Amino acid sequence: MKSRYNKPSTTNGRQISVLANDRRSGTRGVALIITLILLLLLSAASVAIVLLVSSDTMINGFYRNYRGSFYAADSGANVVVESMKAALLAAGNGAAGPPFASTAAPASVTSAATAYQGAYYTFGDTNSWNGKFTVIANPGGAPVLGTAQVTQNKNLADPKNPADPLWTYAYPYTVTVRGTSNGTEGEEVTETGWLTFSSATGAVGAGGPPSFSDWGAFITNYTACQGPLVPGNMTGPFFTDGQWNFGNFSSPGYTFTGSIGQAGSKASWISGGSCTNSATPPAGFKVPSFPAGGLALNVPPITPPTDAWSQAQAVIDGKGAVPCTVNPCSTSTPAPTPAALAAVLQTIGGAPYSASTNGVYIPFYTGHGCLTRCFGSPNSTGTGSNAAGGFFVQGDASIKLIATGGGGSDLTQTYKITQSGTTTTIVVDNINNTTTVNGVVIQGVPAQLNPTTGLPMTETDPSGAVVNPTLIYVNGNITGLTGTYGSGSSIIPAIQDDTGVTIAASGDVSITGDITYAHLPVSMTTDAPVANANSGVLGVYTNGNINLSAHSNGGNLTVDASLAAIGGATGNSGFATPGSIGTWTIVGGRSEDHAHSVNIGAGNTVFDTRFGPTFGPPWFPTGVPTAAAPGIPATPPQVIVTRGAWGEVGRNGNGNY
Repeated sequence: MKSRYNKPSTTNGRQISVLANDRRSGTRGVALIITLILLLLLSAASVAIVLLVSSDTMINGFYRNYRGSFYAADSGANVVVESMKAALLAAGNGAAGPPFASTAAPASVTSAATAYQGAYYTFGDTNSWNGKFTVIANPGGAPVLGTAQVTQNKNLADPKNPADPLWTYAYPYTVTVRGTSNGTEGEEVTETGWLTFSSATGAVGAGGPPSFSDWGAFITNYTACQGPLVPGNMTGPFFTDGQWNFGNFSSPGYTFTGSIGQAGSKASWISGGSCTNSATPPAGFKVPSFPAGGLALNVPPITPPTDAWSQAQAVIDGKGAVPCTVNPCSTSTPAPTPAALAAVLQTIGGAPYSASTNGVYIPFYTGHGCLTRCFGSPNSTGTGSNAAGGFFVQGDASIKLIATGGGGSDLTQTYKITQSGTTTTIVVDNINNTTTVNGVVIQGVPAQLNPTTGLPMTETDPSGAVVNPTLIYVNGNITGLTGTYGSGSSIIPAIQDDTGVTIAASGDVSITGDITYAHLPVSMTTDAPVANANSGVLGVYTNGNINLSAHSNGGNLTVDASLAAIGGATGNSGFATPGSIGTWTIVGGRSEDHAHSVNIGAGNTVFDTRFGPTFGPPWFPTGVPTAAAPGIPATPPQVIVTRGAWGEVGRNGNGNY
């Protein structure tokens, strides 16, 4: 029997073979497509990279050109300002006083800036940098160099020489510069600031020592780390024979606009209970705002006056003592003897002066050609009158100063002097040449004589108005000195126009309220002189302390005067505050032997710019010349650049951003 063999189906084999071939044919071409896609992506990425690199290169090019133009403009501004600085230094005459004929900008300085107009100028090494600049018109047509602000401060190298001031001319400048480097990119920069020219002639002073009122502030003794100066705004010259103590204040801080100097080599910087002695402030200290030149160190010390006896003498003869012209003084000023006082002084009732009897004593006489009573004293021939300075008060007293008169040309000055409840009222009428004491009219008014020549002195203020002098000397303490009262439009000032008053005392002076002028001599904001003000002037001088009190504890106090608490035997005279004062404002100046601890929140000194070699309160103490005063050489002129605002103002000449 044969076995059966089952052969696979041919048809099935073909079917199977066909199915296998169909699966392989469906994958054909995929690799090509993928490759093309990858090539496309790589091409797109390449294009993106090319565009990115190209854009970055373009941006960097623009930025490079911008920065190059910017630096060209900035550097050009520096070149122009330095050119103006050199021209200003050459234009000023440092040996002359003043060094310039006017306050107008010197033409040569303006030309130093405009010389760079009209074309582009390059600077630097050849082929080092493709930058150039040109000066263009200032925004708003501002001048390149403005009118100078002129100040005449003390030359701290020769601080008491009236004919050797430190001249300072501060010119505001505005410079606009366009810079360019490559392509058409351009940048415009405007810089503003100040060019300050200063010089001193070195001339020797003439006419004797100046009044001690020509200090904004003077302190003989101010020791290291003694305590901070009261902060505030200070104008005029400031000086101490010691060293200044500054607190770390900001509201308010210290703002000085006049010269400030000291004999010491270091200043004290006080902050948080610690004190650092150094020539410059420590890191983080709120630095005071100093004028150009900063704080002057190691300046020769100043010798203050020694006593008030010359004022006592001036009451009876109008002269006082001849000012000391050498240092140290060759002789001291003796006190007038009781006999000398009794020979001239009487009460209004006719009682002669007595050192044991308090009262207000007046120098007046009868007879000798005088019809009734005349102010002054008979001369040696008995035919006329020698001048007398004012009024002598024996014993403690309070004084009230009142500007009186009916207005217009009818101006009088009134003094109310109170002792033990008794008030003596004195009215000085310079227009009608009369002095009235408790209703009794005396012919004549106080007068001042030159202590060297004995000739009458007629002092005029800078406006040309005659200042009529009066002196009150208190042989004791002034327990209350005040004057201004009222409010609003009804304020009565203390010192009348065209009136010069000096109040002197052998003891302490207590200022117990505001004392103001009828019209201010200077602007309270700029310290600039007020034209034709004809303002009065007040000086207060004592060898004791000046005690300051506001109307209410913690209130403000205003005093228009030059105050001096100097020359005491102990060397400790100064200012004190029995209570507290919010803000003490002084229009004038202040001097003291020794800095005292005071309770004052802020102290603003507005220097009376009338004070100087030829003007001050009558019979005010005069300074003692320093040993270095004669023959001081001229201070070489210098120009300091103070840059203020700076900024980009335009691009590509379109004037804006």
